[in-house]
Amino acid sequence: MNRFYKAIAILGIVTILGGLTAARNFGQMSAKESWHRGVEQTKQGNHQEALADYTQALQQNPNQAEVYNNRGNANFLVGNHQEAIVDYTQALQINPQFAEAYYNRGYARYQLGDRQGAIQDYTQALRIDPDYLQAYGNRGVVRSDLGDRQGAIEDYSHVLQLQPDLAPIYYNRGLVRLQQRDTQEAAKDLQQAANLFTQQGNTEAHQKVMEAIAQLKQS
Repeated sequence: MNRFYKAIAILGIVTILGGLTAARNFGQMSAKESWHRGVEQTKQGNHQEALADYTQALQQNPNQAEVYNNRGNANFLVGNHQEAIVDYTQALQINPQFAEAYYNRGYARYQLGDRQGAIQDYTQALRIDPDYLQAYGNRGVVRSDLGDRQGAIEDYSHVLQLQPDLAPIYYNRGLVRLQQRDTQEAAKDLQQAANLFTQQGNTEAHQKVMEAIAQLKQS
């Protein structure tokens, strides 16, 4: 049976929110201020300005994994995907237990077509944080792309154990089960997705799922 629709788009990058805190010296405080200003620019969608602020913060204090992560996000959002990967990698050199940086690098690698690299990064993020919902969800999408249907189902099921009201994940799991010709379980997932989309007021997504259910009934 052919797949009717593509999976819901994978979840995006994670910005580390940095607030102003007391500093030991003026230089460190200035770096914190630049970091904070960069976060505010990111919130407002001013990614080039955020990029400049994060760069200034790193010039003042280069040992800031969180700022490298955020500059990676700014680079990603202005289309500098390879530069983003460099920043995430630098963040991980400073802090090898930085789950969000692994997740973000995996997302950037996926966008550049490096699906195996993305899986490796999502897997590493999950080793650090076994409850990292977004990493499970995105790894499920990549596994599905690579034909690892059972792995994708396992990842989507982990997401739903952590947060059972995510309609897109039911939808994605239903599509994979259709590929496995498990029509009974696929129908359950798609119907649950439709119900949740209705409850959440997402009429466009609900209609999309109902079209998939209609085609399933005709098959």
